[in-house]
Amino acid sequence: MAAKNRSNLYLYLALVCFVGILAIFVVDGYLGVYDTAYITFGEREQKIEAYSWQEPWVKEQGYGIGTSWGEAVYFRYKIDNRTFSTYEAGVEASVWKSGVNIMQLLDESVSVVPFKAVTVDWKLRAEDLGEAGLGAGESREYTVRIRRGEVERKIVVSYYVPVPGYPEKVPPPSVPVTEPVR
Repeated sequence: MAAKNRSNLYLYLALVCFVGILAIFVVDGYLGVYDTAYITFGEREQKIEAYSWQEPWVKEQGYGIGTSWGEAVYFRYKIDNRTFSTYEAGVEASVWKSGVNIMQLLDESVSVVPFKAVTVDWKLRAEDLGEAGLGAGESREYTVRIRRGEVERKIVVSYYVPVPGYPEKVPPPSVPVTEPVR
């Protein structure tokens, strides 16, 4: 009987190793606190997933969007707590221009119970930035900084005024058209 148990020892050891590797993937890839931003402007919504914040260019410069001057930009910020304890943090959103804080958009404390999510939202209007409107072909950039505890996210909002295009109806020529020769 002892010989039979010994022959299955390697099978049990392999099974334990497999379960351990699977547990590492679950703990490392699923558990944690994740944040997702949803930005709506015009008829478009952009979603910035938790893994997108880890891209080197997004970490350094921020995620960029562009919209026309005068159009409101709506933000939703979702905090997903995939841990076994309650997550509590302060969430702040502010607008910056050339390193100067222009305005505070949001300042809230959130408490997220285990394996649930909380969403906070706010709106950015160009009129609230305290600057005059833009002329045709001009643009301005503002950075929306989102702080959640020690984590900071940056979203660069580029406001622009498009250059006027051709009119919908082209006026008829002022020179009379001659009839073709037959």
